[in-house]
Amino acid sequence: MLVPREKLLAVFIVSLFALSGCLANNDAEVEIPQIELPEDWSTVTKRSVSKPNLLAFTDCDELEQQLKESILEEYRIQLLQAVEEQYYYGGWFGDDVMMEDGAVAEASSDSAIGGSNSVQPRREQGTDFSGTNNQEQGVDEADFVKTDGYYIYFLNGKTLVILGVPEFGELEALSNTSIEGTPQAMMLDGDRLVVISSVSSWNIPSTNPLYEAMGWNDEYSSWRTSSLTKFSVLDVTDRSNPELERELFLEGSYITAREVNGTIRTVSHAWLNLPQMKSWLDYPEGYWNLDYDDPQRRIIREKVAYQTMLDNQDALDKISIEDIIPQVYERINGAVLIHGLSDGDCNDFVAPEDGLNRGFNSIFTFDLSSSKFDFDADHIVGNYPMVYASQDQLILSENAWDWWWFWGDDESQESTNLHTFDISNPKETVYTGSGRVDGTILNQFSLSEYQGIIRVATTEGQWGRWWMENPEPMSSSVITLTHRVDSNTGEMSLEQLGIVDGIAPEERIWSARFDGDRAYLVTFRQIDPLWVIDLSNPAQPIILGELEIPGVSTYIHPLSKDALLTIGMGPAGEDGFGLDWSSTRLSIFDISDPTAPNVSSILSVSPVQTDESNSWVWSYSEASYEHKAFQYWAPKDMLAIPLSTYRYLSWYDASGNYQWSYDYVSKLMLVNIPLDGTNMSIHGEVNHSSFYNDDENNYWWNDYNIRRSIFMGDYVYAISSGGVTATNLTSLEQSASVQLDYQSPYSNYYYYDDVVVSESEDDSSAETSSSDGGAEPEKT
Repeated sequence: MLVPREKLLAVFIVSLFALSGCLANNDAEVEIPQIELPEDWSTVTKRSVSKPNLLAFTDCDELEQQLKESILEEYRIQLLQAVEEQYYYGGWFGDDVMMEDGAVAEASSDSAIGGSNSVQPRREQGTDFSGTNNQEQGVDEADFVKTDGYYIYFLNGKTLVILGVPEFGELEALSNTSIEGTPQAMMLDGDRLVVISSVSSWNIPSTNPLYEAMGWNDEYSSWRTSSLTKFSVLDVTDRSNPELERELFLEGSYITAREVNGTIRTVSHAWLNLPQMKSWLDYPEGYWNLDYDDPQRRIIREKVAYQTMLDNQDALDKISIEDIIPQVYERINGAVLIHGLSDGDCNDFVAPEDGLNRGFNSIFTFDLSSSKFDFDADHIVGNYPMVYASQDQLILSENAWDWWWFWGDDESQESTNLHTFDISNPKETVYTGSGRVDGTILNQFSLSEYQGIIRVATTEGQWGRWWMENPEPMSSSVITLTHRVDSNTGEMSLEQLGIVDGIAPEERIWSARFDGDRAYLVTFRQIDPLWVIDLSNPAQPIILGELEIPGVSTYIHPLSKDALLTIGMGPAGEDGFGLDWSSTRLSIFDISDPTAPNVSSILSVSPVQTDESNSWVWSYSEASYEHKAFQYWAPKDMLAIPLSTYRYLSWYDASGNYQWSYDYVSKLMLVNIPLDGTNMSIHGEVNHSSFYNDDENNYWWNDYNIRRSIFMGDYVYAISSGGVTATNLTSLEQSASVQLDYQSPYSNYYYYDDVVVSESEDDSSAETSSSDGGAEPEKT
């Protein structure tokens, strides 16, 4: 009898799978851990909820005990999730490389504008030139571009570029200084510049003393933490030759920084790695040969998980307090000093009363007026923070509990802790109380302080719990809080004063803005409602008006009490629903009657005209998600936003060889913003595309976008990695241009002179340091 060809083929394929081990072999020997499981080994105890107030630790032993309890529980929950085959696929971003000594630019030191003895007429920010688009007046936010009206400071890749502006419309290259790591932002006050950069542990060479100081042992990837935040303090009195004054390295990642009256406050978050601790299951040989639904697989997972929990306990018992709290390293005169932050009694560490976390939020306060650049440090045991600051108060918000806290406790709701600090004294950061609100916040614009009242916009719901099939739907609230003193304990706390809740069921907040006694929210799911909320009576906030409009606004910029300017995206289709992610749309909302807000003008902007082949990729503007790229200049009623796109070009040359390149479009769009109710219009554009469309710079991973803009007099300065230009706002003719050499901070490159490492407690360290280098930093 003939066997059908299909059956022969099937038999052949099955034989191949069997020979290659791709099919399960139920008879294979599997090594099952020989351990008995206690009845309560997997029980998740319902977590207690009390107060978010920050409590100081009585001593380092108490801090160590609480941290270790939190660490064990976090690892235990992750192991239980592994047993259930539920995994959290989070991501991480490496920081980067470290520093080479500054290469000085080609500008002459006797330049009239670059020298230290030049006398300049005073130029006023807000009148003569624009600065950083800050959330609050009088509170400067760190950014990678700064100006004082006479100079432009630009962190371009790994280089600090300083350009002079002798007269508006002019440019003069003064200096290039290489910066260690991945430059993130900087703060400027007079002749002092603080550059903040991230340094990746992975790129520290073995010859660097930080390599030894930050490593657990000689094993690969055994770092205390994957990232350092570095503060480089520069004296820029002579802009053609900046001088490095001080270098500090803090374990953890940079979050943000604010400057008020010469005092800088930076916030970083540290999450330390722990040796020998495991949050995953090491399966025994033969496990993967079992059928997926074989009950032995579950038995093995449970026993491996429990054994790993016991191993984690043993590993943690061998770790000291110094191993689980962040450190500060200082480089002075060729020596690296290690500043332990425990101070012997750990009184600079605080934690929420019901907190169960292992991360650290550190607030560093720097006094730029001090010749020694002294700093104070406060450390909060908590989750990844968001930061808001007015001139008098700093608010640090954090999720009350980490995501793993809710495993096995789906009834609990997400909440946000708010910790407030008095910053009215330039040299101090004083804790003034904490409060808790339901839900989570979007960003810094969801927070505000006005006349002593704290305002916050939150979205409630369980949408962050990926393991739940039917999480509770979302809704939003605006809450007001005030400081009150407990008459029994004398403890200061934040207590809810008023609330308007139930806003936009099944939608979440996409943008928020507090302005005086009003709040503005944009929520979205399929269509964009704008909400106007009256906060004039903070005890009884009320919704004044609502407007539904297609698309969504991602940033709200108040123009006046009667008008809002927003940026976002248009709708996906003619029905007005969904989002067109390839579009950038500006809108002006008329709120002169807050009970009936309406749209007075809409303008869609694009860097190119769509061609028939539709070969351009989606255009985008950084201003749609980064407010510092959004530059509205009231003296000219004009907005500047970057827009960019690119396309891939390919062809065959005369010899038949395949050729390709990228065609970049990088523009700064100038938009007229009328305040009389008429329509917005394109005023003109600044084009930086020529900086990028050449053979040497034609790679898709290059940064080809205009990132920031500055208005100065009758000119606008456009800043991108390829160059800086000045353009006359009347004629739209370019008046000055400086082309820049871009060096990516993401290249694995590190230059470092030979230095020695010493402990700050060692008396000998002071002999190799400056007069203040060997001492422990003063702490509040």
